[in-house]
Amino acid sequence: MKLSKNKRKLLLTFGTIIAVYVGLKYLLPLFVPFLFAYFIAWLLRPVVGFLHRKLKIPLVVGGGFGVLLLLLVISVILCYLGRILFNQVLLFLRNIPIYQQYFTQQVEIFCVTGDKLFGFKDGSLKLVVNDGMETLIKYVQVNILPKMTIQTIRIAIGLAEFLAIFLIILVATILIIKDMEEYKAGLRKSEFYPAVHKITQKLSDTGIAYMKTQIILMSIIAGINAVGFFILKNPYALLIGIAVGIFDGFPVLGSGLILIPWSIVMLIQKKFIDAAVIMSIFLLCQIVREILEPKLLGDKIGVKPIYSMIAMYVGVQLFGVIGFFLGPLSLVIIKTVIATYAEE
Repeated sequence: MKLSKNKRKLLLTFGTIIAVYVGLKYLLPLFVPFLFAYFIAWLLRPVVGFLHRKLKIPLVVGGGFGVLLLLLVISVILCYLGRILFNQVLLFLRNIPIYQQYFTQQVEIFCVTGDKLFGFKDGSLKLVVNDGMETLIKYVQVNILPKMTIQTIRIAIGLAEFLAIFLIILVATILIIKDMEEYKAGLRKSEFYPAVHKITQKLSDTGIAYMKTQIILMSIIAGINAVGFFILKNPYALLIGIAVGIFDGFPVLGSGLILIPWSIVMLIQKKFIDAAVIMSIFLLCQIVREILEPKLLGDKIGVKPIYSMIAMYVGVQLFGVIGFFLGPLSLVIIKTVIATYAEE
């Protein structure tokens, strides 16, 4: 019996949701290294093709040269930024006793003020805070520290696995560059190619536009924050800039999750210039995102922020921490598949 249009769309929606979940949950982990390899090969292909046409360099040799050159550029950038970041993290760790003392003083002032405000006996709130801190310290000693030792071993094992996967990606990249045209020709001959290509092309356009937009915006916003906090002579300017840039990439949350409370704290401490600069940084970040995001992204995504937020939450519940990225990706894939078949 022929199904109505609404029923067909409903079945398509449920089928797509199930297929996307199974694909991302069970199939994606198996192919991640090769997807990375294909992406790198796609980036290097113009350079390798140029060397092959003009200098008659074999594709395998050109691919290996391109991979080494890319690794060199990335290594130089990471080493330079990593050195600055490492020094700032090290400085933060050295200053922990100072921050701890400052935090203790502020808590004591808060407790004294609270006792006077609510008419409590002197030292009542401080006693409550001290009991809470003792409970927290015991919990950390019993539950957190033993797990950290286990996690350290797991991190070491994970590092060895990462190096092995990294080598696989490098070799796969060179092999894909060598035979990329043959792979494309073989795929075009498949009877499923027209339907699959239509969907993958839209996903590619959407995904590339979204990733490019977010990387550009996060980099600009990280730079704005790093420069702003450098003007304030904050010793952790780069560290703060990177952190705010990353937070700004999340829908709804954004850079305000860090900058607004920080500016309020500065106001409370009567550091009005610092508060004004931090709020100016936040407003500039918002203006940059509001101006650049529509121009860079256009209407290629068409997903409202609240839906992205829901997708993130569902993604975390289904996939864990990586669900922050897989959730919105799943939403885009489902939306694209349904829209493609709806056109037909």
